Amino acid sequence: MKPGYAERIVAANDRYWREFVECVPWFLAPGETATVRALHPAGHWRPSTPDFDRLFRPLGDLLRAAEITDLVVQGSEHLLFSWNTGGKPCSWLCPAPSASPRVDIHPSHAVLLRSFGGIIERANEPEGTWLLNQNEVLTEREASHDGSFIRDHAWAFDDAGGIPIALPDYYSIAREANGNDTLCHRREGTIVLFAPDHAFEHVTPLPSCPEYTLYTINGANQFADWVNAIARQWITAIG
Repeated sequence: MKPGYAERIVAANDRYWREFVECVPWFLAPGETATVRALHPAGHWRPSTPDFDRLFRPLGDLLRAAEITDLVVQGSEHLLFSWNTGGKPCSWLCPAPSASPRVDIHPSHAVLLRSFGGIIERANEPEGTWLLNQNEVLTEREASHDGSFIRDHAWAFDDAGGIPIALPDYYSIAREANGNDTLCHRREGTIVLFAPDHAFEHVTPLPSCPEYTLYTINGANQFADWVNAIARQWITAIG
């Protein structure tokens, strides 16, 4: 482990956290702290309501299979979900669930956040899943961004007669560093992808939209479909 990390980690059950920091060395900036409090075995995670399993059973199965490191990062509670794959463990670093999710998101997303806080970083992730290259995914913080940024690309829709969706009605659930952004409709739960920089084969241009603008995602038209597609991808990848 690189010098300086040991001083930021104080706990006996920190093997997954140490591996995470090795894999994601940029996560803790100089002077930032993290304290590991406990390591829980697979099967520890439980949803806060039956609605979670009704909507997100594949994700629930994935979370139940994880060992969970309970930790505090810069004074905020976090959970590190880790899966042993025979090599280095794959992990998701997640904020703690929210007892009162923000009210301007789709109801299914609120159900999710009461049991699972979304993903802020990943370690040793498998190739070929929709999480690859994403920043925050499904977090309340990411949901604070709506679709208004697409107005900066309005020129791309000139031949289509303008942007065909009401941008404030959509909010971000996953954003790539290159600007691609997966968006969810606040009331209807429909998913669209704004992808000005992509080589995806699992998307279809939204009607009237040119390439490299707005898309639907094949097999994931609704919020729960998108979440569960990612969970199934990870279940398959980690075996």
